[in-house]
Amino acid sequence: MRTSSDFIWKLINSLKSSEKSYFKRNFIPNQDNGEKLYLKLFDAIAAQKKYDEAEILKKFSPSINKKNIAFQKNYLQNQICNAIAEYDSKDSVSHELYNQILLIRILRKKGLIDAANSIWKKAVKKARAAELFPILTMLVTEFEKMILSGSSETQYEELYSIFKGRTITYNEYSELITLRDIYTELLLLKRKAHFDIGDDLLNRLAYLQQKINDLDIKKQSNSFWLRHYYLLSKATIQYLQNDSENSLKILTESLGEWKKNTQYIIKDGEFYIELLYMINYTGVLQGSFDFVINCFNDPANNLIEDATQKANFEAIKYLALNKIYNKRAQYDDVKELVEFMKTKYRQWEPLLNADLNRTINFSLGIASFVLEQFDDALYFVKRGNTYFQDGTREEHNAFAHILLLLITYSMDNVRLFETEYRATYTYFNKRKKKHLFESALVQCLHRSFYLTEKKLKIKEYEKALAIFEENINDPVQQINVSIFNYPNWLKSKVQNISYQKFVTEKVKSEAS
Repeated sequence: MRTSSDFIWKLINSLKSSEKSYFKRNFIPNQDNGEKLYLKLFDAIAAQKKYDEAEILKKFSPSINKKNIAFQKNYLQNQICNAIAEYDSKDSVSHELYNQILLIRILRKKGLIDAANSIWKKAVKKARAAELFPILTMLVTEFEKMILSGSSETQYEELYSIFKGRTITYNEYSELITLRDIYTELLLLKRKAHFDIGDDLLNRLAYLQQKINDLDIKKQSNSFWLRHYYLLSKATIQYLQNDSENSLKILTESLGEWKKNTQYIIKDGEFYIELLYMINYTGVLQGSFDFVINCFNDPANNLIEDATQKANFEAIKYLALNKIYNKRAQYDDVKELVEFMKTKYRQWEPLLNADLNRTINFSLGIASFVLEQFDDALYFVKRGNTYFQDGTREEHNAFAHILLLLITYSMDNVRLFETEYRATYTYFNKRKKKHLFESALVQCLHRSFYLTEKKLKIKEYEKALAIFEENINDPVQQINVSIFNYPNWLKSKVQNISYQKFVTEKVKSEAS
């Protein structure tokens, strides 16, 4: 649990060396006694491996004591936050334009209208090029005020010509706002489920789809963001409706838009990374493995520089490659990838959201299970379970229960298996959503675990396989099998060979 007392320690330790230098150079107050107390406090906290307030009090007594330490930390924290906000925005077009708006206002109030007009003309052109519509709204207000207080020398026709030269019409701007609202809702809906979707959610998706269809969106619109929100909203709905084929087509079109406008990757990398995340899901489902790999190896990805965005990109790239290598039976690559992730993931974990952290752990768990590193598999899947506290992706919870049962089954540990079986049975017994393949697999594992005769075990495997075959068109089953191929695992048990060997032979057979 995060405590307020150690936040400043976490904040200081999150700073890059350039941010620390900027803070010390521009935000340390000069004190009368010549001692820069806050600089010393900053360095003392930065040097601690774990925040220790008692040590701070002892070191800085009497200047800092129990009565004033909260104030001292709060002041330092505010100074740091002001510094990093200013540092982060110093190369931002938005920050530059906002400062120009403030300057326009000041110059206008001082009666220096022509100077204000000159700055306004440049600012409008730059804001339109960057599609900074909120900034443009403020500039429109300044234009109105300049008309009201303009001098006799003001060139109104020139200003009005610039004013009218909008990137998009007011109708398109209204549609853009509507699409942004829809896309935001879709992101929240996607946090609840990706494939085990109830009727309420399906009805909501149908409503949002109709709302998009009712908009008069023109693909030739000059607005990059209008096209982006339109395409991503449509693609996300189709993905959630289990239409990954058409979803991938739209995502591919959107990717082309981003490659033509790479300046947005630098400025708004989160949207680009979400696009790649969707390509990861839909591309793997469609078997477009080379396309997905090329997307993640594209030189445009080098434009992602922000540490958090970089961590998210690398994590998603791992997920995509791990799935592809497993499906292609490239198990040497899987092993190498898992070893790489074991060294890197802990660095990325604080920068990823709960859903992505959970998915990464499950992916590592599946890879370890396939490599027959069962202790690691158990560790990662259980670790992934700790991220269910955010209340999202209930479908992941169901998958985790079965995966843990498979792992403990393969470990042939009676105590561990019984513990997981009881937890799994209780979970599915209480769960409102029922899927035949889940019940069949859980029953198969429980019955066959205690059988000693090989023929009887095979009969249980074959019973479960028959259920999978009967329900082959069930979309929830299809997605689950795409995450881990339960039927192939059961077939490997029937043939009494490892899952790795079974998949390798199957891939070779299909290729020949």
